[in-house]
Amino acid sequence: MATTKTLLSNISSLVHNGLMTEAEAGKYRNRLNRQVKLRDLQVKTAQLAVKVKEFMKPGTAYSISDLVLNVMNIKAPCHGYSETKEERSHRDGVVKPLMIAALKHIGAETVGTGAQTKYLIPALLPSIVTLDEVDEA
Repeated sequence: MATTKTLLSNISSLVHNGLMTEAEAGKYRNRLNRQVKLRDLQVKTAQLAVKVKEFMKPGTAYSISDLVLNVMNIKAPCHGYSETKEERSHRDGVVKPLMIAALKHIGAETVGTGAQTKYLIPALLPSIVTLDEVDEA
């Protein structure tokens, strides 16, 4: 964050000293703000991915609304909750995309399409020991 403040200060200094126009500075400020938002989203996704991986049991398929409920404690209408327009907008526009990004981050597989989409971490199969690998005692 200190780096961001320093960069913004440097851009302002360039404008103040006449080395850059305000329009040029605006482009750099916008680019910097986009990068900060992207970095913050990546951090949030990685943090959520850890929680999701801890919750999910390998081989069990989960709907997105069940994952959001159990990991983020946000209810949906399918859980008997009557949400407001703002809550729905937040859930559909912020929470679900963040959850889907976290699922991609951990390599979860999808099954089905649309509202019936389920997410799962494949069950790990035990390794098979071949006769060549058995120690003869």
